[in-house]
Amino acid sequence: MKHRAAANDLPIDTSLESVAHVLNRAGYQSGYIGKWHLAGVPREQAVAPENRLGFQHWKVRQCSHDYLKPEYHDKEGVLHQCPGYEPAVQTDLAQAFIREHQDQPWGLVLSWGPPHDPYAAVPDRYKTLFDPDKLSLRPNVPERIEKSYRGPLDRDAIRHDLAGYYAHIAALDEQFGRLVQHVKDLGLWENTLIVYSSDHGDLMGSQGFTQKQLPYEESAHVPLLIGGGLPQLRQGTCCELIGLVDLFPTLLGALGLSYASDIDGSDLSALLSDSSAKGREALYLNNPIPCHFGADRGDASWRAIRKGSYCFAMNLDDGTDWFLYDLAKDPYQQENLLMKTPEMDRLASELRQELFCMVQAYDDALPGEQLIAKYQLTEAWNTSQRFFNLPALNES
Repeated sequence: MKHRAAANDLPIDTSLESVAHVLNRAGYQSGYIGKWHLAGVPREQAVAPENRLGFQHWKVRQCSHDYLKPEYHDKEGVLHQCPGYEPAVQTDLAQAFIREHQDQPWGLVLSWGPPHDPYAAVPDRYKTLFDPDKLSLRPNVPERIEKSYRGPLDRDAIRHDLAGYYAHIAALDEQFGRLVQHVKDLGLWENTLIVYSSDHGDLMGSQGFTQKQLPYEESAHVPLLIGGGLPQLRQGTCCELIGLVDLFPTLLGALGLSYASDIDGSDLSALLSDSSAKGREALYLNNPIPCHFGADRGDASWRAIRKGSYCFAMNLDDGTDWFLYDLAKDPYQQENLLMKTPEMDRLASELRQELFCMVQAYDDALPGEQLIAKYQLTEAWNTSQRFFNLPALNES
């Protein structure tokens, strides 16, 4: 909770040290291009310089999902409207940033919006690659999805969404390839660390849900690809646990840099060069405050732990255990192991204790509204709620 952005559209604490501050101190040019979504509301605002977490070069849309009408604010806050597909425009901007700074150290965050919904907001040439009628759904997708912001959906509707989702991903593959080739064409490959990841996945009907904000694998397990020409990088697949909170400490560690302040993430850069290195023993997953569609579908506040092949989750609104899955034997999370055998009961108890140790380290085991009050987020929460015409909390 150090960052205080405990839900969508709550502003981040801009006094915190960011990756940009570390890069700036080391003489790098730091840049940010794309979606920000850390400045609260309104979503269409130009983010003030003091709220940019130290990033020097800035071409950002605070938050938009209109991928066929790209816009961004520049460093001076001037709005630019561009024709085309937003990720392609942002990749053009990223290429220009790299060219401009190719003769000096640089670090760039490129934040594409897709494949986030709306899935149909993608050029037709990518849509034609995927026929919804020929797509297979995951085995944990039921016949009917009741809780969707669009109302009930059947499997055909999910297949159409999945086709658009895949179309966005195909488009991003192309943009990522353009970016990698640009680095190579400039002769920078041997001295560049390139990372591809995401902040969340998409349930796409799995477990009877759409969107995100839940501890199921489709939502919480995100890609992490790291490459480039640095000589210390090893090749191959790594199955060790690493969380998004560890990402920047790890990348900075690979460059010989580190944060000056106390952070929650760990430097796991040894994983990039040493095949015998270990990742985290366990990962902490949480959704402190269900918001927007999560609140609409009745989500609870939850905390979860991933340890080894097991994932255990608790519902904090009523204090009950939610699920325990063995992801090695049950990758689609279809057999809840809670209260099945004495062995699983003992494991659940152990994981519950370890989870509460993590909760004490990072936040509190409180339902969303109580957490908002404890961390003095009521004003920011109500500002966001009013922006979306949603009920505010009692401010007394």
